[in-house]
Amino acid sequence: MRTPPLIPTVALWVVCALPCACTTWRVASLEPQQFSAEKSPPEVRLTLNEGARVTASYPVIVGDSLVWEDSVRRAVPVSSIRQVEVHRIDGGATFGLLILLGGALTGLLVFLSAVNQGD
Repeated sequence: MRTPPLIPTVALWVVCALPCACTTWRVASLEPQQFSAEKSPPEVRLTLNEGARVTASYPVIVGDSLVWEDSVRRAVPVSSIRQVEVHRIDGGATFGLLILLGGALTGLLVFLSAVNQGD
């Protein structure tokens, strides 16, 4: 049986999209032990007191500021941060999506097999 060109295309799309599909932002506390050089999260989203949102990579608390580097060194005083959110993978949603996609792909393969046998 010849594999229809649609199947590899869909499979490639799913494999490429899945790693970023089931992530979420979770509120975290701004504690020095969570933002040390050894234990800093890879990505955080800060909501500042004036409402602006800033994304920081591997931030650490230095003195009274949260410090990180992108193209330049940046620092925000801890007192001006209203909320900190950490980017995490949602395991339950990822598992559910894999089950859903597996079922859909199985259904598509059964349908295509039935159509090919009818020819």
